Amino acid sequence: MRPLRPAVFLDRDDTLNVNAELPPEAWAHTKEGDLLNPAFVRLIPGALEACRRLTDAGYVLVIITNQGGVARGGGAPRDIDACNTALRALLSPADDDSANIPDPFRASLVTACYSAPHHPSGDVHPFNNEHHWRKPGPGMIESAARELGLDIPRSWMVGDKQRDLDAATNAGIPPTRTILLAPATPTPDLTAAADRVLASAIDPAQTTRLTLRAASGAPLADERARETVIATARAIAERTGVRLIELDTAADSVTITLATHRLGALGFLAELRRLTNAWARARSGAALWPTDR
Repeated sequence: MRPLRPAVFLDRDDTLNVNAELPPEAWAHTKEGDLLNPAFVRLIPGALEACRRLTDAGYVLVIITNQGGVARGGGAPRDIDACNTALRALLSPADDDSANIPDPFRASLVTACYSAPHHPSGDVHPFNNEHHWRKPGPGMIESAARELGLDIPRSWMVGDKQRDLDAATNAGIPPTRTILLAPATPTPDLTAAADRVLASAIDPAQTTRLTLRAASGAPLADERARETVIATARAIAERTGVRLIELDTAADSVTITLATHRLGALGFLAELRRLTNAWARARSGAALWPTDR
């Protein structure tokens, strides 16, 4: 008998693909929020690499999505399938993502998609009802577990709505293995969520946590400076192969947790300081962090 495999269940809209910021044309025939037009499927920055990292770590990726726009008459199940197909094509293991153009014949990092077209306030039969597949119901996760041989207690759920997390716990995923994506939190996007999932398998004795404090003031209160520091840290991690487990910012500091010994972490921090100081000097003439003496 094949052993059960852990999965990462993923909400779709505003977790993997852009949704809230789509133009009005995307909602020409459906209620805003229920994406049923594959022409408007666009990956959120970082989503592809996050999915690659999760599959490389042995997780099965499964999309579970509520699409009540079908029940409201904004489209048909085939439109959900078309959007899911376009998204899976963009989430390819290939190194070249062809400028974000979906190729339906390319392999996908996502093993399966489950969709709930139901809504109790809809008027299209047979979808105008509450259904155990519709989140926060557990049906999509339970069906995926049976059909794909997934280990629910070792699986994770990532989404941008509380109902995503509720569906997971209702299906038996531990609450500690559910991740809500939200701005201004430690997990604002799928990249940060993947960091947390992958960090769960790391021995704390093999990690190092260090903090850089500003030379003066609160430079990271500036959103551009904060984003530059975060992007630079992630780029260093990708270039060096050092796993960045956690990154927290305050107005006057950045704290990083790395899966490496202290000497390696100090080298990482020194490179982060060097690169972001160079950027800050070019921008404003002043360094972010104290320099070595």
